[in-house]
Amino acid sequence: MALLTNQRLAPETACPSPQARRRSSWACHARAALITLVIILLLTSSTAARAQAQDPSGEYLLKAAFLFNFAKFVEWPDSVFATGATPLMICILGSDPFRSSLDAIAEKTIKGRALAIKRLRSIDELKDCQMLYVSRNQLTQTAEILRALQKSPVLTVCDVEACAEEGVMLNMRMVENRVQLDMNLDAVQHTPLKVSSQLIKLTRIVKRNE
Repeated sequence: MALLTNQRLAPETACPSPQARRRSSWACHARAALITLVIILLLTSSTAARAQAQDPSGEYLLKAAFLFNFAKFVEWPDSVFATGATPLMICILGSDPFRSSLDAIAEKTIKGRALAIKRLRSIDELKDCQMLYVSRNQLTQTAEILRALQKSPVLTVCDVEACAEEGVMLNMRMVENRVQLDMNLDAVQHTPLKVSSQLIKLTRIVKRNE
C-alpha cells in the first residue's frame, strides 16, 4: 500500500542544500510544484476558454503542464529505474491529443531525472512507463489495461468524465472551461507509489464503480 506524505512542506527559503537528504529535497520540490499547479488551476478557466476558441489543442497545452506537475508530486520506487540516469517515462496509449505541446516538456528534468515521452499503440508496450495517459479511444480497454499493470508503480491518467471511477488514478476532466482533478485514491494505494498529500488536497476523491 502506498505511503502518503503528510509532512508540512518547508518555506521556500528553507529549501535543502544539494547535500540534504533526498526526502527533504523532494518535499521542497513538491512545494514549488504545488505553487505552480495552483496557479495553473486558477488560470485554467480564462486561459482554456481563449485557447480553445483560437486552437482546439490549447486545452492540451494546459493538460501537458498538469502531467509535468503530477510527476513532481509522485515518488516512484528506485527499483523502477535501471540507473540514476534512466529517464522518467510518460507514455501515451492510443491517439495523442497533446501533439507538440507534450513534446515541449520532453527532456526537462524532475528530481534529477530527464523526462521522456513514449507513444504506444498497444497494451503490450507498457513496459518502462512511469506515467500512463490513457486516451479516449482506449478507455474501453480500461479493465484490461489495469490487469496488465498488475499493481505496478505506474501513475495512470485520463481526461474523460468518470474515468477515475473506472480505476484510473487521476482524471483531468473539464468543467466549465476549468480542469477539475479527480483522484481514485484506492487505486493509488494499491501500488508502491507515494503521492504527496498536497496533491491529494487539490483533488476530488472518487471511488471505483462496483
